[in-house]
Amino acid sequence: MAEENKAEVPDELTIELRKPVELAGETTYVLELREPTVDELDRFMKALDKHGPIEATKLLISAVSGVSVAVLGKVGARDFKTAESYLSNFFG
Repeated sequence: MAEENKAEVPDELTIELRKPVELAGETTYVLELREPTVDELDRFMKALDKHGPIEATKLLISAVSGVSVAVLGKVGARDFKTAESYLSNFFG
């Protein structure tokens, strides 16, 4: 069944960070997100129950971007929310 009246979700999304994150001598300027796999969504749902929404979302963003959870913990809230909003298109 096709979904109607819903905008097409892009396969990938690049978020330019408002404030770059520096950690361990490396600076992260962007988050390059891709569509998560079903297994990644499954791990997210399990982490949601075990660790709560923020930690679970950091784990999912890390999985689809390749950016470490430690770096994601230092990303600004607005950029984090943008990433979360994009990924929420794939579950729920």
